[in-house]
Amino acid sequence: MDISIGSNHLRNTNGVFQAEGKDLIQLAITDDGAMLLSMELYNPAGTQVATLEHNTWISNEQDRFELKIEDDKALLVDKTLKGVILAFKKESQTEVSVPQGKFYLPSGMVSEVTPEYWHVGSKIELKGVEVDLHGGAIEIQ
Repeated sequence: MDISIGSNHLRNTNGVFQAEGKDLIQLAITDDGAMLLSMELYNPAGTQVATLEHNTWISNEQDRFELKIEDDKALLVDKTLKGVILAFKKESQTEVSVPQGKFYLPSGMVSEVTPEYWHVGSKIELKGVEVDLHGGAIEIQ
């Protein structure tokens, strides 16, 4: 699967985002074209606060988070803070774009996506990167 994150293009991924040795996000497109999202959600202290598995909430205390899917777009939002955690768009059966997002890693470090860049913590900013991952995961460090 090819994934565009901000202005970065990651080709031939397995759809998995890994952070600190954990599968944080998994994107998949079924044979009938449906998008499936799995994600572990953390707060700034690094505490896991929710788990989404194939578009179904396994844990989501006080229904704080909501996944909205409409046609070829998916939006994961924090209803308490009124913010977008991740926005996805299926571009084709093998390509997904992530134009917007703000989520926390297990360490509490923030990862932020805009149409222009992908920022991880205060040290890493990716802008206009093109890379072939040869079927591997996207590693967030």
